[in-house]
Amino acid sequence: MQEYIKVAKVDKNKIKPYDTKIITDEIILTYERLNNHILKYHKEEYYQIEKYIKDIIEDPDFIIEDNAHSNTLIFLKHIIAINKKARIVIKLAIDNEEKIYTKNSIITIMRQRDKCWNQTLKNRGRIIFEKD
Repeated sequence: MQEYIKVAKVDKNKIKPYDTKIITDEIILTYERLNNHILKYHKEEYYQIEKYIKDIIEDPDFIIEDNAHSNTLIFLKHIIAINKKARIVIKLAIDNEEKIYTKNSIITIMRQRDKCWNQTLKNRGRIIFEKD
């Protein structure tokens, strides 16, 4: 039985300086993370934005370096079709000796209200990608 869902591929051009550090462009969501965190703490939000996850990752409005967690990026997107703002946090699989993470993995998925969206943009870390 597979332990994860293949969700999307990250555009390496949007994640500089991590483009040469990651060992894969594939983004996954483990069933463990889905069941033990996302559905436990963000269930309603997850089901609202579930069908947009690939689009959030492949066509984000912003990508931010998470200053609280190394090798972690925050993808933000305003989903016009449902008028909701979403946030996906991804732990990157970086080429290093430890090889702890072999896939880029979703840590959490949640909806963002305007105040939290603005605070994330202002305080969470350096913006490495902004959509034109």
